[in-house]
This record gives sequence, C-alpha cells and structure tokens, in this order.
Amino acid sequence: MNTRDHLVDLGEAAMRQNGYGGFSYAHLAKQAGIRKASIHHHFPAKADLGLAVLDRYADRLVTVLNDIKSTSRTGAQALQACVTLYRTALDDSDGMCLCSALAADRSILTEPMQQMLDRANRKVIAWLESILLLGRQDRSIVVPGLPADDAVAVLAQLQGAQLLAKASGDVALFNTAMSSIQARMSRS
Repeated sequence: MNTRDHLVDLGEAAMRQNGYGGFSYAHLAKQAGIRKASIHHHFPAKADLGLAVLDRYADRLVTVLNDIKSTSRTGAQALQACVTLYRTALDDSDGMCLCSALAADRSILTEPMQQMLDRANRKVIAWLESILLLGRQDRSIVVPGLPADDAVAVLAQLQGAQLLAKASGDVALFNTAMSSIQARMSRS
C-alpha cells in the first residue's frame, strides 16, 4: 500500500472514531511512522485529506449498498442488511458511519467537504428510496408515505441512532432506535 492510501485509511479511521475535529496531522504522522511534512506533501491541508477520505468512503458505501441490493431477495432483507451495516460500524473500535461522525462536525468542515458529505448522504437516500419502493412492491416493507420522504427519515434514524449510541456508550440504544424501522418489515 502506498503512503497516500495509508494516510486516507488512517484519516478515515480517525474521523470515524473522533470526528473531523478529533484528530491532527501530528496524530496521523505518529500512527503512520512518518513526519508531518510527509503528510502535507500528499495533503497540503487537513480539508484535502478530508475530501479524499469522504470521496473514497462515499464510493465504497454505494458499492456495499448496491451489493446488498443485488443479493437481497426482498426490500426488507436489503433494509435489514443496511441496518446491520450501520450497527456493525459501532462495533468497529467505537467508530460509526463516516457521514454520521462528520454530521456532528459540520460547522467546522470546509464548504467543499460539506458538499461532499451532502453528496454522500444523497446517494444513501436514493438507495434507501429504491429499497423502500422495492419493499412496497414486494410487500415486505410498509411504506405509508412517499418513499423519497421515508428514505430521508430512515437515514436520519440510522445516523441519529449511531450518534445516540456513541454518545451514551450504550450500543443497545441503537437497537432500540431501530425497532420502529424493523416493525415495518415483514418477517418473511
């Protein structure tokens, strides 16, 4: 693995665990075993690293979600796999979804990072809308309103549940918060 990719990996892990404001180049340099100047060579500013992390993360997340959709028999199965994905992120060294972690730090993100975060969230919302439509069609998910609006609410619930679980140190709160989503899914 080259140094740039290794720094993106370390930056992602740091942001998922501590948010954007919770790490520094000094922290990354120590972890990578290099000097801060070497990081600045690849990423002149912290926001440059943040953009690289977010861009890669958004692409990977969409790939994972599309894989979930293609291997799921029903909309409910895909939605449950998505809930599990967000839940599993909490087990990853006190980490969470990068978009959830950065949402709490939005006020300190640069405008390009805010736009990239919005783009990533829009991609997840579009995926969720497609899953809700599928679930409505195959009757595996109760979708009482507009799937587009419901998709926003589901993402807010997923990200909010992660933040609540992380803030309280109680992952069980994530499960409790997901009960209303899971109640909408058929058990077949």
